[in-house]
Amino acid sequence: MKNILLTGFFGEGNMGDESILKAICENLPNDITPIITSGSKQEFGLSICRRGIFSWPSFIKAAYNSPLTVFAGGILQDWSWEGVTFFAYRIIAAAKMGSTPVLFGAGIGPLRSEKSRKLVKKALSFVKIAYVRDKTSYDLYKSLLPNAKVKLGTDWTWHFPIDKQNNLDSNSLAINLRAWKDSSLLNNAIKEINDFNGIKVGLAARKSDIKLFKNINNISETLCPSSFIDFSKYSDKHGYGIAMRYHAALAMLRTGLKTKLICYDDKVKDLAQQAEIILDKNGISLDFNTPPCYFFTKNEELFEEMKKAFKEVINQKYDII
Repeated sequence: MKNILLTGFFGEGNMGDESILKAICENLPNDITPIITSGSKQEFGLSICRRGIFSWPSFIKAAYNSPLTVFAGGILQDWSWEGVTFFAYRIIAAAKMGSTPVLFGAGIGPLRSEKSRKLVKKALSFVKIAYVRDKTSYDLYKSLLPNAKVKLGTDWTWHFPIDKQNNLDSNSLAINLRAWKDSSLLNNAIKEINDFNGIKVGLAARKSDIKLFKNINNISETLCPSSFIDFSKYSDKHGYGIAMRYHAALAMLRTGLKTKLICYDDKVKDLAQQAEIILDKNGISLDFNTPPCYFFTKNEELFEEMKKAFKEVINQKYDII
């Protein structure tokens, strides 16, 4: 059996990460079995325990039996120390087990402490191929390893075709929020939503988002789409959107929805910059905007390049002709 080890924030009920995993698996040859570090059992491939000390034996075994270990999604972030150590130690461990660690569609950072930067620099020195999903991650990577052959890719969810909407005149608002340590940012966003004069619908990208909608006046319903495509379809029913989570924001923008972004993190700020969305001093869009055409064409080109490189490294490692 041919195995590939996939490592990310999988199986934790997060719509974005589950969509990333699905996109990766749909780009694997049929005869390669994904082994997935997951917080819950996946419907496809083989799932191994993602967290805790007891996750290590299965990870080591999987790395030993997999020519490649792929890291994707948001990784190496020191919002918590575990956010750095979880991925850094597994990159190093995979390399020591003879499994080539590669990054495809990964977002790294922020890294605010020197301790974090040193550990991440050490881990990334073992990475042979890296495609990061945004310019902020690219710049951080190059600041740590100036000679690294890192390339700018994009997010794996560009794998999914999304139809642009025709509902621009609807006076309804699709809402996505997430809990965050900066309560002032969240409170400012909720105030803007409460001031919106129209129908309001909550779209949760994770079940924990739902309780935040209780702070919104006159919300008509709350939905919890399980996939990027479903999230896009629900967004498509509205005339406006306001989003906090990265993949919720990306889904809304890709439908052509007039959207405001709540930039709690650098990855969302990077997305705003790509879409030519101007932010206020609080990190919230000044107005509802749709992205320019090149936002779509540029990311589609980057995805095709990243996908081609992904398939080439698989063909090489697994002797596929």
